[in-house]
Amino acid sequence: GAKEYVFPRSEKYPVFYHQENSSAVYIGGEGKLYYYDFATYENYTEDFPVKSEGQCMVPGSSEDNKNYLTLVEKYGDGMLVCGTGACAPTCWNWTQRKESASWDGRGIAPFTPDSNALVVVDGHDIYSTIKKSQQNGKIPRFRRVRGGGELYTSDTVMQNPQFVKATTLRHEEPHQDKIYYFFREDNPDKSPEAPRNISRVAQLCKEDKGGTSSLSASKWTTFLKASLICVDPVTKGNFNWLQDVFFVPASNWRHSKVYGLFTNTWGSSAVCVYSFGDIDNVFRTSRLKGYNGPNPEIKPGQCVSSGQHTPSETFKIADSHPEVEDRVEPLSPTKSPLFHNKHRYQKIGVHEVSAGDGRRYNVLYLATGTGN
Repeated sequence: GAKEYVFPRSEKYPVFYHQENSSAVYIGGEGKLYYYDFATYENYTEDFPVKSEGQCMVPGSSEDNKNYLTLVEKYGDGMLVCGTGACAPTCWNWTQRKESASWDGRGIAPFTPDSNALVVVDGHDIYSTIKKSQQNGKIPRFRRVRGGGELYTSDTVMQNPQFVKATTLRHEEPHQDKIYYFFREDNPDKSPEAPRNISRVAQLCKEDKGGTSSLSASKWTTFLKASLICVDPVTKGNFNWLQDVFFVPASNWRHSKVYGLFTNTWGSSAVCVYSFGDIDNVFRTSRLKGYNGPNPEIKPGQCVSSGQHTPSETFKIADSHPEVEDRVEPLSPTKSPLFHNKHRYQKIGVHEVSAGDGRRYNVLYLATGTGN
């Protein structure tokens, strides 16, 4: 039968880590890391207390003296555990229940629990949307904070982004490896009939070295963004609010899929499925929105050979015209949602199972904000 793990106490902001094909799960809570193995029933709790007095800028904040764990990920030979540290973000390298010395986690953990925080750990590289200072950094950026030089997105390429999820994708040639992240942002079209938000996918080249001028040396030079379309062709219902995504990898990266969970103004939900092959094709072949000039030899968004920088001319065009004209449409002959209904779902999971007929099917798990 089903096995369950009951927390010893209620956790306000839990984070989860599960390694594929493992029966164990790690859960980060307030000052504690929980471990539970569903196969052996082994479980333990590790303490991660606040290391220093609260440093929150808001006097009397209830989060002042709490260390909410916000990241539990595989890193090197062990685990990377990071938390708010009472507004002094802190990380630990943690191996088989042996905690290392703590280190400054600014840029990897937020100062207080933040729903717009996104962190991706890929080998020794760490990417993050978390600001590094409490006082400044009102404009959210997507940064590389570990591995290679530090880079961040230009402040003009996204309008009030709300980050959903990110992943890295290996291509045949290492210098073509990409980072893709999914987000919502304010719609530049302010007409009354236009939706307030647009759902997007952005691409970056993993080996981006930054620009060649002093102004662009620390900026991503391969950023491009595209709109994600999820429309029911029968009712013309537009599901424009991306809530969550789930990645299903394949041996050929082009066949790797993105299951996107969308909602609309009327509280209905839809799931649209996209392939990374289609996403890559949109970025490679589409014109830039609003740009009518000639294309430089190295096209905007193109990954250059290892060790090289994106030419200055290419970066300037991409930086002022970061959106491509073509939109990413769902798979399937009708380019329509996999399904839609009247419930407002917020989370999606996808699990591949083998059926009695020998075929493999994807089972969707959908959750509402109330836990249903």
